Parts: sequence; C-alpha cells; structure tokens
Amino acid sequence: MKSRPTANSRSLNLRVPPSPPVLADCKQLAPTWQELATELADSNIRVAKVNGPECRTLVKRLDVKAYPSIFYLRDGEMREYTAARTLSALANFGRSGWRSVKPVPFWKAPNNWFGRACGVALAAPGVAAEMVEWSKKTYGVSDVVVLFVAFAVPTTVGMLAIALVDHLVVRQATMESANARRRDERERAARAREREEAVAGGDGGWEGGGGRDAAPHPHPHPHYE
Repeated sequence: MKSRPTANSRSLNLRVPPSPPVLADCKQLAPTWQELATELADSNIRVAKVNGPECRTLVKRLDVKAYPSIFYLRDGEMREYTAARTLSALANFGRSGWRSVKPVPFWKAPNNWFGRACGVALAAPGVAAEMVEWSKKTYGVSDVVVLFVAFAVPTTVGMLAIALVDHLVVRQATMESANARRRDERERAARAREREEAVAGGDGGWEGGGGRDAAPHPHPHPHYE
C-alpha cells in the first residue's frame, strides 16, 4: 500500500519496507503493524507497508539500513522510529510522540520538493527501461533505434538548452551595452553644454566691461601734458 499526505488534514505515513518473509523480525512485526493500522484509523493517520526488495528506489530514497524500518512522514519532514515496537508505543508515537524526535536532514526526506526531485531522477532509468521494452514488444523497435534515440534526445535537449542560455546571455549583454552607450552619450552631451556655458560666460565679461580682463575705456576728456 502506498499513501500520500494531504495538505488539509493531519497525516502520518509509517512505512515498513519488509524483506522476504523468511526474516523473523518482519514476520514478528506484521501482526502488530496490522493492529496499528486499525488503532489509528480514527485518527486520520495512515499506516502503510512496502516490500523493500521490490521497491528498491523507495528504499534508497528512505536510506533504509535494515529491515524492518519505521518512518514517519509529515509536512515535508521525515523521522525514524527506533523505540519499542509494541502496539501502545507505536500508537503513541503516531499520535504525538513524533514531536520529540528530531527529523532527518531535509535532503533525506522523500516528501519535500528536494526528495520528490530525487525520486523522479532515481525512477527515470526504470521508467525508460520499461518504455524501451514496451516499444520493442509493441512496435518491434530495434536496439539500434533505441541507442539512436538514447543519444539523440539528450543531445537535442542539451543543444536547445545551450541555445536558450546563449540567447538570454547575449540579449542581456546587448541591453547592458546599449544602456552604457546611452549613458556615455548623455555624459558627453552634459560636458559639451558645460563647456558652451563656460565659453558664453567668458564672452559676457568682455562685452559688459565688468570682467577682470575687460578692455580699458578711453578717457572722456582730452589730457594735456
């Protein structure tokens, strides 16, 4: 059974990835786990189990070290349960005990944005293999075509990505260059106006006679020696 938490309700996923039934620990926990699902049914808490050997991608995402492992997933965080595996202890942990347990680092939690992205990346090879087998059986696609597509698709995507980035970078650089040219033109025009005003101010001193370097006026009366 696989469950997914909702945003509008309290949710708890306790996942037990059991190994093949030969392991005594998994077999011993199975009845208690079933009772726990019944015990927490009225608390809007969902209990699930996963077959580890059959769900290797999920086991890798959860970083399972041994079977059985119990995890609590809520609000983008994951906590590992390591206490007693009795019905009362598990039920108490599911209802409120989880608050006293420190969550694992965010990059290990599979129920946040980073974990989901990692899940897609880890599942991609398996999905691609299934698509290849399906295309072979349905359309008789040869291995040569599969290899061609395997190389052509990422190459094309990479080239498009490079072209897009190049376009954005070149466009940004062009805009910055145009802005710089406009700033330079405005500065040159401002300096030219300042020079013209300075020259005009100097000419006014000569014409008005009020400047320090103004030409001397002739004496109004003849001077005899």
